[in-house]
Amino acid sequence: MAVHPGGTQQLEFAGSAEEQTLARRVFEIMTGQGSLAARDALIRQSLDNLAAYLAAQDNTSAEQLAPRIEAAISANSDVFKREERDGTVIVSTSRRGASSGRQPDRRHTFAQRLYEPVKPLPVEDINNIVTTIRPPLTTVEPVQISNYWRALAGQAPLEVDLVVPTAETPVEAPAEEAPVPAAEAPAMATPAVVEPEPAVEATPQPTVPQPVPVQRPVAPRPAVSLTTVLLSDGTAVDLKRPVDDLMAEFGAALQAEVAAAFSEDPLRRVVSFGAQYYSADALPNFGKNDLRRIRDYIIEQAEPMPDVSILSDVYRERPGTNSFEVFRFGLNYRLSRERDFEFVGMEGLSLWSAKGLPAIGSKRVKASDLGQFYSFQVEGFDETEPSTDGTVSHYLTPFEWEYGVLAMNAAFASIMPQPLLPEQRSAALRIEAPQHYSTYLAEVRFPTVNRGGWIWGLEDFFREYLVPGTLITLSATEEANGFTIAYEEIGGVEEKLLHFEEKRNRFVFMPVTYYAAVDEDLLPSQRRYGKLRNLKPLPMNDRKKTDVVLEHVFETMGEQLGTKEEPMYWIQFNELHLAINVLRPMSRAYLEYLLGQDPAFYADEATVGAYYYKPAPKAEEPDDTVDDEDLDDDE
Repeated sequence: MAVHPGGTQQLEFAGSAEEQTLARRVFEIMTGQGSLAARDALIRQSLDNLAAYLAAQDNTSAEQLAPRIEAAISANSDVFKREERDGTVIVSTSRRGASSGRQPDRRHTFAQRLYEPVKPLPVEDINNIVTTIRPPLTTVEPVQISNYWRALAGQAPLEVDLVVPTAETPVEAPAEEAPVPAAEAPAMATPAVVEPEPAVEATPQPTVPQPVPVQRPVAPRPAVSLTTVLLSDGTAVDLKRPVDDLMAEFGAALQAEVAAAFSEDPLRRVVSFGAQYYSADALPNFGKNDLRRIRDYIIEQAEPMPDVSILSDVYRERPGTNSFEVFRFGLNYRLSRERDFEFVGMEGLSLWSAKGLPAIGSKRVKASDLGQFYSFQVEGFDETEPSTDGTVSHYLTPFEWEYGVLAMNAAFASIMPQPLLPEQRSAALRIEAPQHYSTYLAEVRFPTVNRGGWIWGLEDFFREYLVPGTLITLSATEEANGFTIAYEEIGGVEEKLLHFEEKRNRFVFMPVTYYAAVDEDLLPSQRRYGKLRNLKPLPMNDRKKTDVVLEHVFETMGEQLGTKEEPMYWIQFNELHLAINVLRPMSRAYLEYLLGQDPAFYADEATVGAYYYKPAPKAEEPDDTVDDEDLDDDE
């Protein structure tokens, strides 16, 4: 047995004992010579060199040893290969122990991949197949076109199917059919006595008809007029109809067909931005220097800028010129493919934000936390209705007033702009307060599959002019991203209201004079809701856990009706909803759903709108404090 140096495979050599020994020694010498070669690479050495090397080790004559080596090699032809070159015998083998190298795999060559694309372009005329590379000199050379393209163009033989003829198709039978002999019984080690059986004649095999090539029938295409197109679902659309009628009936389907056709084009000859399409060759080129200038301009303005302002201030391109619309589309398309820019516009207004621009919204709460807080809206617990007149009225909750956010519920979503691009996550808004002649830059975050949306950027306005419980009215304007916010003003009212003291991380009541009309039931005043100061400002991760928030509010705001060993708390629903909205946003429908899911919470049958909370008994933990103090006293 022999083990080659490159692996664990063992080789068995044939021949006599002397031939096996010589073959093993020759294999070890040659594999040692090619120890750095691949396992399948052939290692060659002349017979004379092998004989001289082994003769020097055995102190014998090389002329006497050469025939013996050749005999050992011939006896192991599967390991060694013998060939002659100019009268010299060459011995070949490999580290794998094979006399021949591995054959290359030519099932899928580069030429096949080059001439047979995965998604070929439609070919209507063979003359349309041209190269995109310009030759340095204009020469007339024959164009080499592969059979693949000729078959698509109809210049190659059609594919055929093999059809087995039936009895109606005459087929010539073969001249002779040799009978199949009966299978011989295998020889048994100990024959048994068996009764003789009559001989069975061999049954001739039935004649099998040979397949005859028949041309595949071509399915007739439906007869359509020259002005009719067929959609992917088979719907026929007559383009002679008025454009308004076509768009009203097939607008979405036609747009989807056009978008799918352009997206499948490997050459990207037509590009899109939103619902606009342009030829890629007609667009201007924006290099790295252009992108740097645009980014510096947006950062200098300190807010998202529209594409018209960028073209006017950076490139001196004015609206109304012949090249403005092409420049505008090229700018939007180029910026949409860059990571340093984010589209925050909408239909009719393309706004661009750049990396390094100050973020819009409160820095005291993360966008990911707000998305999880408002996830109940996408789960079906939104109790608002869409607006029909472009105006939405809403009472501020303590959480919304604290962080300057508004829930993106069905009412606000009906007046907000919709995303223009598929992966657009936000849009920039400009909200004007006519009562104070001020304008605020806000942002709307669009909801996703499992996260809710919201509007933020109004923290300064809420803190300066409003209090929780104020009824605000948000109205859309003629501008795509323009809105106005208003409220009812009254005479000054002084009240101690709940505030969050960040330095000491606690809730306190502070005297405030406000001039906005409020709902007294929603105003977190010390006069009505004095227990709110006992709430703990839980970390944002704990506020995401609805069970933790519910238990904490019940234990803090509720009335203790049980004992210390078996506590039980009672609270009004409106007070519970207000206290929860101090810590996190939650709709009344979502709160009712949570109270109905946990058996620890149940309604008070004697009082409408009141709930009990009876926590499960907890195991008492041993108190070792007294023992430790006693030990200290003994010492």
